[in-house]
Amino acid sequence: MKQSRAMSLLESIVNILVGLGVAMAANAIILPLLGFAISLQQNLQIAAFMTVVSILRSYALRRLFEALHIRHPISPFMLAVMAERRRQIEVEGWSPEHDDGVLPGSLAAAGASYALEAPHHLSAGGAGQSARPPESWPWSRDWWKPTGFRRDLVKAGALIIAEGEKFDRRRGDRNG
Repeated sequence: MKQSRAMSLLESIVNILVGLGVAMAANAIILPLLGFAISLQQNLQIAAFMTVVSILRSYALRRLFEALHIRHPISPFMLAVMAERRRQIEVEGWSPEHDDGVLPGSLAAAGASYALEAPHHLSAGGAGQSARPPESWPWSRDWWKPTGFRRDLVKAGALIIAEGEKFDRRRGDRNG
């Protein structure tokens, strides 16, 4: 996701302020070992100057990376899948608590059913869609609502995400 200029600046400042403390400690230890005795005021001045330079450098590099799209932007399709998952929760009421109550694997089976249905929309201008859900459909036929190639793929992705989130909740959100 794209980072705003204000968040870039805030991230840079926090990062550099932490660096200021580290720099002052390093100056206090290393410079005397190299034969440069400096006062606390001199240490603070050196560290403050380098901090300002570091803030400017960090901010400029962050903005450059944003302009060059160094971060991987989220595709419109991924955004649609995330929006569909949010819609399922907020509009349909399929909350994580609800999802936890359905049979294990049923959300994934529903997602797979929509993914299998999607290619049927491409044949005969969409007239090829199935009126009946595939065998893998886990719920009542009344809930089967194929819409179109892309929309069915979006629903499939959102349902599979819901199954994965449910799986993670059940096992304590461990990786793998």
